[in-house]
Amino acid sequence: MEIKNRKLFKELVKKLTLELLDEESLEEISTTAGVDGYSTPFAFSSKEDEKKKKKRLKKSTGYTFVSEGIEEKDLKVITKLIRNVVGDILRDIWLKRNAWK
Repeated sequence: MEIKNRKLFKELVKKLTLELLDEESLEEISTTAGVDGYSTPFAFSSKEDEKKKKKRLKKSTGYTFVSEGIEEKDLKVITKLIRNVVGDILRDIWLKRNAWK
């Protein structure tokens, strides 16, 4: 029964995908050609431009910039934490996938 349902599901997905990709079913398409561009004044800025930007932002917001860096030991802790979380996620996916079979 389960194999029959899988085959039916695959056939349905294939049929719907082919319908969506059929050129005749496309009634409208959009591109980025109709979109106006936008200004990025600091996209390719130098160090001097960056200082001007910070000064302007400080003046307009009233906040000051803080130089914070990540120390090597903090980076190791963060890396270990990310590896553990990703490992747990992959393990859970593997367990659930095997439970479906």
